[in-house]
Amino acid sequence: MPSIDSSNYKITKSELSDLIRDLELPENKAELLASGLQQWNLLHHSVKVTTFRTRNQEFEQFFKTVGYFTYCKDIDGLMDVMHMRHSPEQWRLFIDASETSLKAVLLPNGNELPSIPVAYAPSTKETYTTKNNILVEVDYKKYQWGVCGYFKVIAVLLGLQAGCTKYSCFLCEWDSHARGTPYSRKRWPHKQSLTPGMKNVIHKPLIKPSKVCLPHYILNWGL
Repeated sequence: MPSIDSSNYKITKSELSDLIRDLELPENKAELLASGLQQWNLLHHSVKVTTFRTRNQEFEQFFKTVGYFTYCKDIDGLMDVMHMRHSPEQWRLFIDASETSLKAVLLPNGNELPSIPVAYAPSTKETYTTKNNILVEVDYKKYQWGVCGYFKVIAVLLGLQAGCTKYSCFLCEWDSHARGTPYSRKRWPHKQSLTPGMKNVIHKPLIKPSKVCLPHYILNWGL
């Protein structure tokens, strides 16, 4: 790799954006940092300090807001603008919720590409209905990504009853109410179907079980 003369090196727009991202700076702090670097003659001449005021406008056209939810309505277009090729088999949809928000993010298989937020809703519970709304709005039926998330999220997506139920696993017929053996028994019958009204399945599954991406430590259990 050729050496760089640091005395004459200027920070480019992409390098500045990476620095601001790593520092997790908000818009006003990002502009303040860029202004300081410009005063010290450390920025490339093509970098505009005011870019950070309008940097989101390029992406706003790909999102829409319905009530409390904000969705990406054109994922292919969004990735084109970000200079990425969208191959659904190379991405996973991650859905999660906290006490303050519900969100969905596309994660690449590997660490070479950034994650892409595609849905967000503040003060929203992770129910069957809200998850169905997310899948409909991001056009999951078209892309059929793999889906990852915590067991509770996956259970709701597959129509299982939430909470402490007898058959709470979508992989097998593990009986959480069994006396004496629920935690010592290692082999349980595989779950053959997810039929509403049977074995704690209360809704039609929103995704196919084959689309669930399990962590490696789960796969090593040999279920």
